Amino acid sequence: MHRPVGLVMGSAWLLATSVQLAGAAALTPLWLPAIAGGLLGGLASAAGVVGARRLWRAPATPLRVVITGGSSGIGKALAREFLRCGDRVVVTSRSEAGAQRAVQQLRQEAGPGADVQGVACDVGDAASVEALMAAAQEKLGGIDVLVNNAGYSGSFKSLVQLPPEQVEQVVRTNLLGSLLATRAGMRAMAVQPGGAPGHIFNLEGAGSDGIATPQYAAYGATKAAIAQLLRTLQHEAAALEGPSPVCVHNLSPGMVLTDLLLEGATLQNKQVFNILCEHPETVAAFLVPRARSVAAHRASGAAIRYLTPGRALLKLLAAPFTMGRYFDAEGCPVYLPESERLSGRHARLTQRLQKRAARRSGSLQLAYSLSMALSFFLIVSDALAKAPPPGQ
Repeated sequence: MHRPVGLVMGSAWLLATSVQLAGAAALTPLWLPAIAGGLLGGLASAAGVVGARRLWRAPATPLRVVITGGSSGIGKALAREFLRCGDRVVVTSRSEAGAQRAVQQLRQEAGPGADVQGVACDVGDAASVEALMAAAQEKLGGIDVLVNNAGYSGSFKSLVQLPPEQVEQVVRTNLLGSLLATRAGMRAMAVQPGGAPGHIFNLEGAGSDGIATPQYAAYGATKAAIAQLLRTLQHEAAALEGPSPVCVHNLSPGMVLTDLLLEGATLQNKQVFNILCEHPETVAAFLVPRARSVAAHRASGAAIRYLTPGRALLKLLAAPFTMGRYFDAEGCPVYLPESERLSGRHARLTQRLQKRAARRSGSLQLAYSLSMALSFFLIVSDALAKAPPPGQ
């Protein structure tokens, strides 16, 4: 879509050749499908350029990003994508050792020039969260994006079987942590100079849509609260006083193949994961460009979701081809570790999956393909309708 000449010429050649192969070339001049194809290619290319400049544009300057729980899983994958986009990132872990280990890994994965730093933070502790915001402002000079990713699922048990300390830990990390970090982030962003809005992204999860989460009652309840929290914080953020506005959004990664998801998973769960799951780096490649566009547009109240109903339906239809993708019939993992997927022999496959996930011109490409098919059908049908009856 971003190569206008190639798309125009290719579309003209494709439609003219298709008409010729259909046997209608003797009944209609070839310049007609060639011009029609060229026009469709030109329109598609122009729409792609407009989309890239206005709808999908990236921030003009690097973002200053803070990601809680960024030492592993989807948080680390999000940090890696922001770094690859040229942004400056602070990641957190419960321990200083975990934070620094993540920093070393991210510098290896995103390149030696990656501007990433680590801070120890317990998101369920107000003093620790306030210290994180102060450290991030010192290290980055301000905060443009805060991603509240830190999460805990607890054991795969019913609520009556779940130890009370695990119930407390789930609520403390997922809900209290998001509330404390959002509160501290809003306060910090509202008073920082510059005038550009700060953006806070809270992560949704199973339960955010109101559907039951058996064996994960506490986790589902905390994520249902995140969905409601967005609507409330939009009103409160608009009422904040300060030199810089604050915008609040939600990110929904869907089903991501991480330790958080796999904890206590049954064989039946794993067969579902084969169909609906993706690796963290694939989901991050989808979420980060869209989050950066939200920041570039200075939008508010965005809800960016990877596993939409449409995408889930397509995955279910493709289920016969994805069985055994991550787990075999006995539930044993067959997928490669993260290091192999990112820099080993499967790195090219990972890059292709990421490019496909990041692409935002899918609907435009579908419209272009349908237009080309319809033009072919109309031209051939018109030619056949004008053809003389057999024997004349």
